[in-house]
Amino acid sequence: MSAGPAVDARDAAAVILAGGRATRLCRIDKTALARDGVTLLAGAVRAAAGCARTVVVGAGNRAGGVPRAHQEATGSALLVDEDPPYGGPAAALGAGVAALGDDPACAWILVLAADLPHAAAAVAALLPLRRGSGVDGHDALVARDPDGRAQPLLALYRPDPLRAALDAVDRADGLAGASLRAVLAALRPGAVAHADLDARLCADVDLPADADVHGLRLLDDGIPAHGR
Repeated sequence: MSAGPAVDARDAAAVILAGGRATRLCRIDKTALARDGVTLLAGAVRAAAGCARTVVVGAGNRAGGVPRAHQEATGSALLVDEDPPYGGPAAALGAGVAALGDDPACAWILVLAADLPHAAAAVAALLPLRRGSGVDGHDALVARDPDGRAQPLLALYRPDPLRAALDAVDRADGLAGASLRAVLAALRPGAVAHADLDARLCADVDLPADADVHGLRLLDDGIPAHGR
């Protein structure tokens, strides 16, 4: 899971979502799956290293806290949890955005899932597109796979519109249990641009077969299963 230098994105902050239960993956801590000794979470944090700040949401949802496999890998990232625990991606994103606070220098928020085997390459492909003319006037730049599926967990969002969309979803039905597609739908109509990326860059790990395809395994230092 090697990567080149991180893309310079000092005008952006990153929110990495790492708190799912992995019910389809035997409830292991899938973000601790590793290739070449690098965990998925470590790879995501490294992918966002060019951003001004990084928040990782969901680390405390694990029994025993952050596993040894990637305690050091989170570096200077701020670790927070969604409320309630396992409240879903919208609740996690809300917690991450709240933890970032209001920074006038932050023009974008990079939202990244912690289970992307090729996070560095995906972020390196996405971040430069924020400077393209096709993004002017848009509230979000969302990756899209070759089948036309939007990937809201591999995306860039303008901070104020994202906060407004999260607030709208929260007022309507609450963030707990809400999907990120509901958050996307709460942005201004026509304000979401898409970045068409290779399927490899959009791939995530949901099933044991996905881990096998990408050569991922658990390190041998005692990775706890999810749960309180």
